[in-house]
Amino acid sequence: MMTQLANDFRSRVQAYTPTAEHHDRLFAEFTTLTWADPVLAAHRRHVESEKLGFGDPAFHALWARLLATAVADFGPVDALEIGVFKGQIISLWALLATTHNWPVRVHALTPLTGAPLPPPSLWRSLLFRFNARFRERVQSGDFYADADYENIIRAHFTHHHLRFEDVRLSRGYSTDPALRTRLAHERFHLIYIDGDHTYEGALADIEQYAPKIVPGGWLVMDDASFDQLGTVFWKGYASVARACHRLPELGFKNVLTIGHNRVFQRQR
Repeated sequence: MMTQLANDFRSRVQAYTPTAEHHDRLFAEFTTLTWADPVLAAHRRHVESEKLGFGDPAFHALWARLLATAVADFGPVDALEIGVFKGQIISLWALLATTHNWPVRVHALTPLTGAPLPPPSLWRSLLFRFNARFRERVQSGDFYADADYENIIRAHFTHHHLRFEDVRLSRGYSTDPALRTRLAHERFHLIYIDGDHTYEGALADIEQYAPKIVPGGWLVMDDASFDQLGTVFWKGYASVARACHRLPELGFKNVLTIGHNRVFQRQR
C-alpha cells in the first residue's frame, strides 16, 4: 500500500502543471480517491457529520499519498500541524499510521482555545472600519468560537480508537517565544500550516517553521490558492497566498496543488 500510494504521489508531482484544467482535474480525482478508500471515507464522513473541521474530501487522499511518500523516503516521519482546530488532520495522520503501520510521529502546535468574534455592535463596526488588523482577521476567517477543544479532539481520537496522548502537543500560539525556544532544534519531514490566516501571521509561520523542514521534506499551506488557476474549488485567502510568495526564497517549490491546499517541497 505504501509503495502504491507513494508512486501515485510521485507520478502526479512529475506530471503537475499549474493550469486551471489540471487543478480542476486533480481536485476531482482526489475527491473520488477519498470516497473510494474505506478508511479515508469513514474518517471524512465522521468529520462532516460531527462538524469536526473544514476543508474538502480531496485532502484526505492527498494526505494518504503524502504521508506514504514521506515514510518511503525517510523512514520514521515527524509531522507537525500548526493550528489544529478540532483535530481533523492530526487524527487522520494517526489513523493512517495505525492502519498501515507507518512510523509517523504526530506533532501539534495549537492553543486549544477559541478566539471568538465580538458580537455585533457599534464598536465592532468601528473596529472593522478603522482597524486594518481587525478587518483582515475577519476577512481571513481568523476567529473561532469558544469551545473545549481538547475534549473535542480527545473524543475525535477515541472514535477512531486512537490515543491523543501519543500526540506530541505544544500548547500555545506559534508566535509564543517560549514555544519557539522549545522547538528551536526540532526538525520535521512534513509541516502543515493552518494557523493565523492574516498576511503577517501566515508569513511569520512560514519564516519561523518552514526552515525546520529537512531537505526533500514538504510544507503544505492551507487556504493558499487564492492566486492559483481553477474553477471548481474554493481557493482560500489572498493574505495566505501572498505570504507563500516568500517560499521560493527559502528553497521551496510548489510541486502540487489540490484545491486550496498547496504542497511545497524543500529543494535545499
